[in-house]
Amino acid sequence: MPELVPHETPVSRREFVAGFAALGAVWMVAGTACARDAGPAAQSPTLVHFTPHEAAQVNAISARILPSDGTPGAREAGVLHFIDTTLTTFAKDQAPLFATGLTSLAAATVQAHGAGATFATLAPEQQDALLRSIEETPFFGAMRFATIAGFLSLPRYGGNKDYMGWKFIGQDVAMEHKAPFGWYDRPENQLALLGEVL
Repeated sequence: MPELVPHETPVSRREFVAGFAALGAVWMVAGTACARDAGPAAQSPTLVHFTPHEAAQVNAISARILPSDGTPGAREAGVLHFIDTTLTTFAKDQAPLFATGLTSLAAATVQAHGAGATFATLAPEQQDALLRSIEETPFFGAMRFATIAGFLSLPRYGGNKDYMGWKFIGQDVAMEHKAPFGWYDRPENQLALLGEVL
C-alpha cells in the first residue's frame, strides 16, 4: 500500500469520499469477474463471513471511518454487508488480514480498557484513539479502503444502500449507456469482457 502523506490542511468528509470514488470504481470493475459468483448472498443482509461479534466490531470501525454526522455514513449504507460478502468472494484473499487485524484490535482494546471491553462498546473518542494507534497497519488500510468501496459500490454487492453513497458525492443514480458511466453495465460489454451477462 502506498505511504500516506499527511495533509497540510484538513480534508472534509465529502472531499475524502469523493477522492476515493474513482479508485473504488476501478476496484469494483477488477473484481466483477469473481463477484458474479457471489449470487444472492451479495444482496442479502445475512452474514456470510463474520460472526455476529466480529460484525459488530467491523460495523463500529467503518462507522468511525465514515461517521453519520448529519448525513448517512458507513453504517446506514450497509458497508458491513459489503465487506462481509467480499471476504467470501473477490476479496477472500484478505480474510486472514481481517481476522488477524480484528484479533489484534481486540487485544489492544482489552489492554487499554480492561477485560470485557470491546471496540464496539467504547465511546467514539476511545474508538478514535485506538484507530489512530493502528492507522499505519495493513489491516486499517484494508478496512479504510473496503469502507469507502462499500460506500460507493453498486448496491448489488451489499453496500451503498439506496445509492446513498452516490447521492452523497453527487453521482447520478441513472445508468448512462456511454463511457465511462454505465459502459460496464451494458450486456454486450459484459459478454465481451466476462463471457456472460451478470
